[in-house]
Amino acid sequence: MNAYQERIFQSFRRVPGWCAANPEYVTPSLEKQIEILNGILGRLWDHITAQDTQRAQTLLISKDEVEQRREVLTHQMAPIAKVAGALRGTVPGIAVLSLPKGNTSTPKLIAAANAMAQTAEIYKEVLVESGLPADFIEQLKGAAAALKACIDGRGLARASRVAATQGVGSELALGRRVVAIIDAVVTRELRSNPSKLAEWEQLKRVTLKGGGVRVQLGLVDNSPKAAETSGAVVTMPETVVKAA
Repeated sequence: MNAYQERIFQSFRRVPGWCAANPEYVTPSLEKQIEILNGILGRLWDHITAQDTQRAQTLLISKDEVEQRREVLTHQMAPIAKVAGALRGTVPGIAVLSLPKGNTSTPKLIAAANAMAQTAEIYKEVLVESGLPADFIEQLKGAAAALKACIDGRGLARASRVAATQGVGSELALGRRVVAIIDAVVTRELRSNPSKLAEWEQLKRVTLKGGGVRVQLGLVDNSPKAAETSGAVVTMPETVVKAA
């Protein structure tokens, strides 16, 4: 959720609170709309939580990927390649067990590790005789599988975060429509109470970071009376004023 969406969310949260504190202005027909808005707020909380959780998960997985790459490349593949290099010239074809470049992509590194494990099966006996552990191939395969699980998990976390971000946008759009309906009814009920109308108008606004007014989330009353009681001064472009 970006900063502007956060301010819209906060403006939504103020509406049910105001309605609960001023039940005399809440008509029976509004109760359903307030219930819908509360449902939207609940789903927004869920999406926001998912966004934060998946963002943190992505960062943790990215950090873990670095360690997993080091395990595959430095602690598993490198010893095999070094022993194979030492046996070059004495064991035909063993030189094929070589390291990929250090900056190779993670998917290519996983493929190279699995290819090395498969090829090492041919030379397993001589490599174990030369000092590698008896289960070195299994260890290499396990490290490659762990690295693959790491990048798969990161992909899932990113997908979940995208879904949560889409959910935030959808719920905010729906919330705008619901608040517009509530605004239309409440404004009508407050037409004879200028101070309460001004309070309501201020409460439902979406403010800029510095506290200035960005936009109202409901219907706009352009009447002179509304301009006097809203508590805000709106400067219109000269061309618009002339056109009016």
